[in-house]
Amino acid sequence: MKNWSLRTKLTLWSALITAFTLVTFGVVAAISLYVEQLEEVDRHLAANAQEFVSEAKQRSAAEVAEIIRRDDEPHFGFAFFVDGRVVSGEPAELYERLSNRTPRKKFTTLRLNDKFLRLGYFPSGENRALLVAVDLRHVIGSLFELGEAYLLALPIMLVVVGAGSWWVARRALAPIAAIANAAGAITTENLSTRLPAPLANDEIARLTGVLNAMFDRLERGFAQATRFSADASHELRTPLTILRGEIEQALHAGGGAEQEKILVSLLEQVGGLQKISDNLLLLARFDAGKSPAQLAPLDLSALVSETVEDAEMLAAPAKLKVTAAVEPALHVSGDAVLLRRLLLNLVDNAVRYNRPGGEVRLTLRRENCVIALAITNTGAGIPAGMRGELFQRFFRLAADRNRATGGSGLGLSLCREIATAHGGQIELARSADDLTEFSVTLPAL
Repeated sequence: MKNWSLRTKLTLWSALITAFTLVTFGVVAAISLYVEQLEEVDRHLAANAQEFVSEAKQRSAAEVAEIIRRDDEPHFGFAFFVDGRVVSGEPAELYERLSNRTPRKKFTTLRLNDKFLRLGYFPSGENRALLVAVDLRHVIGSLFELGEAYLLALPIMLVVVGAGSWWVARRALAPIAAIANAAGAITTENLSTRLPAPLANDEIARLTGVLNAMFDRLERGFAQATRFSADASHELRTPLTILRGEIEQALHAGGGAEQEKILVSLLEQVGGLQKISDNLLLLARFDAGKSPAQLAPLDLSALVSETVEDAEMLAAPAKLKVTAAVEPALHVSGDAVLLRRLLLNLVDNAVRYNRPGGEVRLTLRRENCVIALAITNTGAGIPAGMRGELFQRFFRLAADRNRATGGSGLGLSLCREIATAHGGQIELARSADDLTEFSVTLPAL
């Protein structure tokens, strides 16, 4: 039931409540009808018995019995009591049943074999009494007829109530479904969009107002974060460029081995800061919905082949083996600069997080209507608990916190934005103890 829709739940609960109400009403109605018909039988029985009781005071039991037999009313039987004990009666089965019991009430119901009888016990003189019995067949029959009609009508009523509840729930939940669809369509690219306000001033209007207010806060916060990231990256570029130029001039001017070592270290750190600044500025543009991608027909096979040469240069210091399997003449609609950046980021990671003497493999092939790129290395696998966070910004493995060997934690998130801007996707395809593979798929031309 947890996975059922709210409309289904409302319809089911309405049907169940209606069924319970109708059944309760039916039971109460049947009991009331039974009691009312019993009272009518008792009144009719008492009225007829008055004549028999008056005759019993003047005549013998046999004469009274004959009068009862010849009466127009269909009586099931009768019995005569003396001193509280039955002395005669008919039919025999009723007489036998009454032989060991004396009615304590004026009117009682007795089950005799497969019949239900209503007994009227009337005093007819000193120490004498007359009992008259009538069959309740017509009373029981009317109850069964009522029950059959009720059981026939109940499913029809439940179907009508269920259909009506489904229609009402659909009408009532339609604004909520519209709100959900409209809210789902709001992304980082159109945060200024708001939910349409309903005309009625009801709970739906209040929900819409609360959600629109929340979107206002989200838009302001997102705009501030994007603006801060873009402004900070932009403002850092100039002083970092100046600082790098000054360090390079100092290196060219000379000044001793120790000073040169310090300047080289500073130059590496400044280069890392420039890379982070460039990545942040590019991510800020993606976040703002201003993708810098300029798509045009591109020979991806040639671009990957060039990247293989770069990978060989990067892998040489660690004596890594670089292999490639590139299908020729595979074209995509893409931005050469951004796709090259994506390739270099993945290759740099494959080289950086590899074992000494390991391997880096690049594979490019066509699969139906997409181009599939796979970059595999033989480094240690990525822990299962961290795989879901790989593409988050500034995420790095615990062993990757060293600035000397680790990156900034922006490379994979930038790769994802570039792949998305090209209508593709990137994912961790495999990760084992001695193998890690990232795959990129792009629409083929």
